[in-house]
Amino acid sequence: MTSENPRARLPVLLLAAAAIAGCQAGGEIDEAAPFVGETVEMIVPFREGGGSDAYARAIAPYLQKHLGSGVQVRVQNVLGASGIQGGNEFALRRRPDGLTLFVTSGSNSLPYLLGEPAVRYDFNDFAGILGSPAGGVVYVSPSTAVRDLASLCRASDLIYGGVSPTGLDMVPLVAFALLDLDVQSILGYQGKGAARVAFEQGETNLDYQTSPAYLASVAPLVDEGTALPMFTFGQVDESGEVVRDPVFPELPSFREAYVTCVGREPAGPGWDAYKAVLVAGFSAQKNIWTHSDAPPARIEALRTAAAAAAADPEFLSLAAELLGGYGFFLGPEAEVVFRRATSLDAASREWLLGLLRDRHGVSL
Repeated sequence: MTSENPRARLPVLLLAAAAIAGCQAGGEIDEAAPFVGETVEMIVPFREGGGSDAYARAIAPYLQKHLGSGVQVRVQNVLGASGIQGGNEFALRRRPDGLTLFVTSGSNSLPYLLGEPAVRYDFNDFAGILGSPAGGVVYVSPSTAVRDLASLCRASDLIYGGVSPTGLDMVPLVAFALLDLDVQSILGYQGKGAARVAFEQGETNLDYQTSPAYLASVAPLVDEGTALPMFTFGQVDESGEVVRDPVFPELPSFREAYVTCVGREPAGPGWDAYKAVLVAGFSAQKNIWTHSDAPPARIEALRTAAAAAAADPEFLSLAAELLGGYGFFLGPEAEVVFRRATSLDAASREWLLGLLRDRHGVSL
């Protein structure tokens, strides 16, 4: 697909060319030990204690370990505009010397994909260091008439609770629209934890949670019979297809839910928009970047240290719960996924913007 909007192109995430042309800010770089005596700062554009913050603080000591002696890696939280302010600071105010990293989530990628005016950063100007996918599971209350996917398609009493139509809720909202579900969406909860509590208290009867939250807080509800899993959002594979989530192989993917409800394979602008927001929000949810015009020796050293950290048994034991069963992007296969699945053509972008405008009152 091609894009007519430069902000609507989410670029290759990881391990592009090792040699990246650009300025070498900060003087000569010792290519054998490019970080000796330096401090690397990781910008997290969200509050302390959140998912991105926990991700950054978990991996920072292992990046430091594998960058070599005499290197410090520290985390700085830069808050504002739901993650956009931190991205703008990284892009516009931080020197491209390889000493600043930017930790992103779907809350950074989705506004970029939509072309929100406040976004001043461009992922085409970033070099990917490390990435991790996430997943999500949609579930309903047995208080509804829903018992399986077929009855979900026909349900007329669904109430969904979410946070924001332009955040991660965009993925289920697009899914519900494509399935043509009769859903009342109540947005404005302070977080997905609050939305889950609303589900448990009977204020809503349709919800999704990310994989770690689902395993920790919803799976017990399933066991006791107060929640019924319907489908996962799926994952986008190397060929750009939506496949079953490897953490929940027993659950159908959204593509399978679509076939059940609509009776045919998904296609068209809405489907392309779904794949784009799925990749931006989940299949590539957590990512670490530096500037693409940083010194090539530092980019390469960061990628090598990230690969070593991702294979470090001590870190992997910590990351298992943090990542909810997913791994890391460490190879060029990620290039294929993001090139094929996260470029919106004009028709798909207009479909997505029309959905947000007409159903959720968001104009961009």
